[in-house]
Amino acid sequence: MKHIITWVLKVGIVPAAVGLAMSYFARYVHPAGTWFFAFFGLLFPQLVALNVLLAVSWLVVKRKVLWWHAAVILPAFFFLPAYVQWQRGDHQPVQRGEIKIITYNVHLFGVNTATRTLETLPDIAAFIGKEAPDIVCLQEAAVFDTAGIRRLFPDYPHIYYRSRRLFGKAWFTTATLSRHPVRGKGVIVFPNSGNTCIYTDISIDGQIVRVYNNHLESTRLDLAMSFSRLKEDRVRNEEIKRVTVRLRDAFKKRAAQVDTVAAHIAASPYPVLVCGDFNDLPMSYTYRKMKGSRHDAFMDAGAGMPSSFRSMLPAFRIDYIFNDDYFEAKQFYIPEIRYSDHYPVVAVFARHSTAQPMDNEK
Repeated sequence: MKHIITWVLKVGIVPAAVGLAMSYFARYVHPAGTWFFAFFGLLFPQLVALNVLLAVSWLVVKRKVLWWHAAVILPAFFFLPAYVQWQRGDHQPVQRGEIKIITYNVHLFGVNTATRTLETLPDIAAFIGKEAPDIVCLQEAAVFDTAGIRRLFPDYPHIYYRSRRLFGKAWFTTATLSRHPVRGKGVIVFPNSGNTCIYTDISIDGQIVRVYNNHLESTRLDLAMSFSRLKEDRVRNEEIKRVTVRLRDAFKKRAAQVDTVAAHIAASPYPVLVCGDFNDLPMSYTYRKMKGSRHDAFMDAGAGMPSSFRSMLPAFRIDYIFNDDYFEAKQFYIPEIRYSDHYPVVAVFARHSTAQPMDNEK
C-alpha cells in the first residue's frame, strides 16, 4: 500500500510544483507576450492547497522529498495575504472625517429585457441607503432609465456616468455617485471594448480626491455551463478551445487596459482611490499593475478569505478598492447579498491632514 501511495505522490508532485511555480510569474509577465502564466495565476489558491496536501503526504512517506517540495511552496506565503487575512473585521460606525466607499458590479440591475424593468434596482438602492457611503462606484449599470436611478438615490446629487458603445450598440454603463461636489471628471476609453474607466475629482471637506471607477475586460464565461460541457465527450474539445481563446483574449485586453489606467493614475495631481471590477484575481498582472505602490484595503482592514464574485471557486476576489498613502483603511467587508453575480465591496478610510492640494472652489 505504501508503494502505491508513493507512486501516486511521485506522479502528482512534479505537475503540481511546476503549476505553482508558474503561477508566481503571473503577476510579473505581461500577458501580451506570454499569456499562459496568467492561466496558472487563476488557479493559485487551488495549487497552493494541492501542494500543501502533497507536502503533508510526503512528510509521512519520505521526509527527504518534503524539503525540496517546501522550497516551491514557501514563496506562496508572500502572496497569500491578498487572499486571506486573519485580523478581525468588526464593523464600527463611521467616524467624523472618515470616507466610506462602495464598489459594486450590479449586473444591469437584473434587467428584464422584455419589459426593460430593472428588477434589483430597488433592492440595491435600499442596501446602499442603509450603508450610507459617501461615494458609490457602479459597474454594469443599465444603459437606460437613468431617471429611475436618480430617483432612487436622492442622497447622491452628483452622478457621473459613461456608457460604451460597441459595434454601434449600447453596452455597459459605469457610474459614480457622490454626496460631495464633483470638481472634474473624465473617461479613459478602451479601444474595441464595451468596458471603460471613469474618474471623478470629488471635493470632500476642502480636499479634492480623485476616484477611479474601473470595469476591465470580462472573460464572459459561464463557469457552470463550461463545466457541464466538459463532461460531454461530443463537445469537450470544442469547449476547451473556446475557453482557452476567451481567457487568452481577456488576459491580453485587460493587460493593455490596466497599462493605460495605471499611467493615468501616475499623473494624478490629487490623492486617489482606485476601485471597480478588475475581472482578475490577486495573482495577476492586472492586480499588480493597478495596485502599484498603493494599498489593498482588504489587506489592511479585511478579514477571512472572501469572494466578490459568486463562483463555485473559493477566494474569488476580482473587485477591489486600492488607496494611496493619503488614506488609511479602517474597515473593509464584502456583504454577501445576492442582487447580482457580484457582491458589493465596502471600505472606510481615515484621511491624513497633510495632503495637498486643497480645493479652492468651496
